[in-house]
Amino acid sequence: MRGGGRTIGNEAAPRLANGLVFAVAAALVSVHFFKAVGRLPSDPAAGVTIIAACSAILGLEFRRASLARVLTQLACGFAAIVPAGASVGLLAVPVGAVFLQGWWVLAPPVLGAAAWVQAVRTESVRDTADTVTMIVLGGMMVYAVTTLAALARRVHGTRLTLAAAAVTAERLRIAEGLDAELAAGLGRIRELADRGDPSVLDRLLGDARTTLAATRATAAELRSLSLAPEAASARALLQAAGIEATVTTGHTEPLGPAGTVLATVLREVVTAVVRVGDAQRCRILTGEAGGQVTLRVLSDGAPTAALGADVLDELAERVRAGGGRLGAGLEADGWFAVEAVVPSTPVAVDPVETPELRRANLVYYLLLASFCLRTLLYVPAVLIAPAVVVLAVLCGLQAVYSVRDAKRGSRSAIVLFALLTFLPMRWFGQNWIASLGLLAGSLAIALPGRIAVPAVTAALALGGAMAAWDGASAASAVLNALVTCFIVYGFLRLARLVRELQQANEGLTRAAIVTERLRAARDLHDLLGHGLAAILLKAELARRLADADPGRSLAEIRDVARLAAQGESELRALTGGSRELSFRDELASAAAVLAAADVAVEVEGDEAAVPAEAGAVLGVVLREAVTNVLRHSAARHARIAVTVTAAAVRLDVENDGAGTSIGTPGSGVGGLTLRLAEHGGTFTAGADDGWWLVRAEVPVPSVVAHPENAVLEQIA
Repeated sequence: MRGGGRTIGNEAAPRLANGLVFAVAAALVSVHFFKAVGRLPSDPAAGVTIIAACSAILGLEFRRASLARVLTQLACGFAAIVPAGASVGLLAVPVGAVFLQGWWVLAPPVLGAAAWVQAVRTESVRDTADTVTMIVLGGMMVYAVTTLAALARRVHGTRLTLAAAAVTAERLRIAEGLDAELAAGLGRIRELADRGDPSVLDRLLGDARTTLAATRATAAELRSLSLAPEAASARALLQAAGIEATVTTGHTEPLGPAGTVLATVLREVVTAVVRVGDAQRCRILTGEAGGQVTLRVLSDGAPTAALGADVLDELAERVRAGGGRLGAGLEADGWFAVEAVVPSTPVAVDPVETPELRRANLVYYLLLASFCLRTLLYVPAVLIAPAVVVLAVLCGLQAVYSVRDAKRGSRSAIVLFALLTFLPMRWFGQNWIASLGLLAGSLAIALPGRIAVPAVTAALALGGAMAAWDGASAASAVLNALVTCFIVYGFLRLARLVRELQQANEGLTRAAIVTERLRAARDLHDLLGHGLAAILLKAELARRLADADPGRSLAEIRDVARLAAQGESELRALTGGSRELSFRDELASAAAVLAAADVAVEVEGDEAAVPAEAGAVLGVVLREAVTNVLRHSAARHARIAVTVTAAAVRLDVENDGAGTSIGTPGSGVGGLTLRLAEHGGTFTAGADDGWWLVRAEVPVPSVVAHPENAVLEQIA
């Protein structure tokens, strides 16, 4: 019977596990406690003795397991049983402690003594067997729930360790891939540049182009698990173009191949919206249902329908290749919409069946089997066959819907379980009332709290009324059913808690891997990609100057060698953690690259006053801004200003080529927005009085964490 969608925060899981163990133990003791309270008026001494024994047995559950503790619990139990006349079922909790410690040598004498006492009292073999079986079952349930609670605490305690290990493993995997191609390419570039020979520039340029293409392809592949960076880039691009942008996310990361397809659609559609240029608002929405992920891009510019058949046809073909579909058209409200639907990448969510979980489930199945045997002891002989059939159905429903948590047909299963509990109650004997406890526990675990409480109350009230109708004690029937309810609920909730924690750990690990991949992709684009672009620029310049100005050509080749060596260092740092960039060096490199492109550069401010932490972040922004000046504008003048205050460091990079400064959404603008946000800073880009202004501001002190720590802080 399906759970009612209740979840619990990771930090509260150990407390819940401990509470459920205590609740089960308290439920097993409570029957004897309340019976003792009822005996106080007629036999105060016996009542007080039993109450004291119950309290001691339960209180010792908070103590660390030891032989002394178990022997004390057993002594308290027998002290209440022999002289005070308590039920031998009081031994269930101490027997559970015996099972937990593996002190099997104690079990036969304890159970033998309990059987002897019960046989003397009742002189009924059937009642004696029933009582001893009940003690064993109670002990096994204490064993099962305590084992599950320990497993839950262990799973909870290892969540960050597993995530950190996943980050380390992913970093090593990324490093292997980068070393295989990118490191080799940078090494060849540096070796050629070190020769200082203009005749090798053609080969050097070829290696630089190949390595740059590989860098961009690797960054794209690393980003493909997540749609979030593309959405952030799209928002930044739309806002830079003066279009109000809203992003509503309804899917779960990571998306895998589906993210790659949808990222392409989002990039091309948003670029077309900006290019058409008449939209005032744009909405980006994602959703996930039925094994499919949906992306919708809507804009209020009617001419946006002029995206172009070539663009839509190409996108539709790519989406179809991914097993999805793409459509476009005007909505009823006049907005133009492009919708892409692709299959979501299946992610394994089945929890690992640990040995502890398997053993606990086995104990529960043994409980169900014993419930059947105890019930059949009191079923009239002529009704044995139908009773066996009904019990088989009840156990099957428990196994499928309560233990395995099947979802399909869960409502019908609840109704059928209730019918098979109440209808046979008058004919299947006194032990059939135990099925009421199974029903109540299943209702408690299956339904949301606001429905479960009245449903369980109604079931217990009906069961008590039926017991009273047959001349039995309604209070005793309800109390016994309530105890069984607590036991069933405690076990099932603990089993689900373990699975929830396992799934949460798997989700945490996947999120850690995605975060690490996105970090690596950003660093590849922001550091290595920009460095290779500068190498290409300088190598081209050196080739053009080889004949006209050999001296300057040689200087540019030396700069290429320096940039290649720097790129190798950055590549090593990329897989080893956050790199402390020297902002002074970055500023000098940026000015040199702009000057090589015939852009006059004006530098303002004291770069030496920039704190190292802030400089590491702003150095990346400076690279991106300079690359965009070279790639997207016809600038002839640029200004770089650094402003340092007690609260923040601000970097302004502006150029006079604002007319073509808007590029397609990619890792650039969106990636910088995300990077600055991670450090509590802000990033803006847009036209300013005829110039194009990029502004980044980082608070001081800036928090630059190691990537693996940042991962765990963000997703734990």
